[in-house]
Amino acid sequence: MRPEATLDGAALRANAAAFAALGAPVAAVVKHDGYGWGARLLARELDAVAESYVVGDEDELAALRPATDKPVRLLLDAAPGRLAHVLALGGIPNVSSRAALAEAAGAAAERGALRVRVGVLDAAGWSSIRPEDAAAFARAMAGTGLAVELWTHVVSTERSGAILDAFMAARRAFEEAGVPVAGTDVASTASSRRGLAFDRLRVGVGLFGARLGASVGNRCALRLTAPVVRTFAPGEAGWAGYGDIRVPPDREVAVLRSGYGDGFSKNLADGVDILSVGMQYTARVMHEGVDARVLIGGADDVDTLAARSGISPHELVLGLAPR
Repeated sequence: MRPEATLDGAALRANAAAFAALGAPVAAVVKHDGYGWGARLLARELDAVAESYVVGDEDELAALRPATDKPVRLLLDAAPGRLAHVLALGGIPNVSSRAALAEAAGAAAERGALRVRVGVLDAAGWSSIRPEDAAAFARAMAGTGLAVELWTHVVSTERSGAILDAFMAARRAFEEAGVPVAGTDVASTASSRRGLAFDRLRVGVGLFGARLGASVGNRCALRLTAPVVRTFAPGEAGWAGYGDIRVPPDREVAVLRSGYGDGFSKNLADGVDILSVGMQYTARVMHEGVDARVLIGGADDVDTLAARSGISPHELVLGLAPR
């Protein structure tokens, strides 16, 4: 017996619609194989509501492409010599170095106008150019036949204003250099809000129900259901699993085949409802009208679960993905 981790497709679609209601279409971020849940599975659920998809690299593009005809945007530059394959798969490539820019310009000369993405961000770990380099990069792109989608990522709440100001300055630099600006996406789950200038929203963990501070009415799309392997009648068991949590003497307790080895954090034990969480088993007080098997469902809040677990919502979503 194993716990069953699933996604509620209706909730996924409703979450995408909730973000789109902020004023821009949603580019569904399905990097890392859809946060471990399967990029193709997410595409099957979201293709009717997503404007496009965002993946990390060429391999993720190739894996996703059979599931959708929608545009797929890349976050990383293509490896040297691999741009032609990215384009053949219908990917919109990212460009963050002069070498990648030269290869894209060569492709544009061969096939006509070409759209690429350029990130503007001063944070390590992103395939982007620094804001102070934007004017020079724009001049190098001018006249190559390339149009650009500019993007950034608000990686810091405290620096959000500076990040967005630098991005808008970079946009002006590309426009002044004569580079066609084909689109902008400056908001992801955490920074999504009505009135922020963008052409699309990149939403990843928000599709699963996280908000990360954004004012959006999404809901938990995660489902974790565990089989009951044993029940204890009132008064039958004195202690619950690990630690010093005493079982209420007047309550029935169910032991579920799920634990932190399945991504259900031991920090979710509260000593009242969830008495204990071990590696494979969870002890839970049974309540009338409540299905004791459902450990995570539509009534839960992803951000709250993550906070109680002591991890980020991203880690929570990844940790619950089926093994």
